[in-house]
Amino acid sequence: MTARFYDAVAARYDAQVDRRTDNLQVRLSFCERVASIAGPGGLILDFGCGTGIDAAWYAARGHRVVAYDISPAMVDVLRERCKSEIESGRVTPTAGPLAAMTNALEEAGQVAAIAANFAVLNHVRELKPLLQILASHLASGGALVACVLNPFYRRDMLQAWWWRNALRSFGKGAIQMSSNVTTYRHFVGAMRRAAGPEFVLEDVCAAGGSKLLGTLDSNFLFVVLRRLS
Repeated sequence: MTARFYDAVAARYDAQVDRRTDNLQVRLSFCERVASIAGPGGLILDFGCGTGIDAAWYAARGHRVVAYDISPAMVDVLRERCKSEIESGRVTPTAGPLAAMTNALEEAGQVAAIAANFAVLNHVRELKPLLQILASHLASGGALVACVLNPFYRRDMLQAWWWRNALRSFGKGAIQMSSNVTTYRHFVGAMRRAAGPEFVLEDVCAAGGSKLLGTLDSNFLFVVLRRLS
């Protein structure tokens, strides 16, 4: 269902997301953090790469990128955007089930950093099995950087639907929201538990918003999971 949704919106996805200036700043801050963790020329897995804006940014700064998304239509847009990067071997696109990603990574080798931008992990109900797979392809000392939906975003908490879903999801480690696609707004503690023993939760910070209100004023959080030796 998630793949079908993103297939349907692929042609207009960029216009919907990047027309907001706050999203543009989130994207830039996220990419800069991933690149700093990967190190000069480090191989990056762009997990949930979408239409390839981030992959193109990484490649322009000297990184090689394995770009994976569950939606073939989104990756078709990436193939057009990153045509020269794909031809030069700086970007390797792959789409479909996770097996397609793991096959590409077996050829590329272990990655220095994993990027999961704009709520990719919020489409996953059970994080632990996925994180175990990702950890097996991440170099020791590398990190997974995720931009996730904030379960306690103050503007959402003013809405009746937030409280209905929060009460319905009590004790499940995430607030489940259902509309065109289902999302799971994972609590930080639940993410920490799902990450072990392969990862340790290194950092959680607001992706935007005011300094006064901190994470409550940010729709997105940046989460850094460090791969243990």
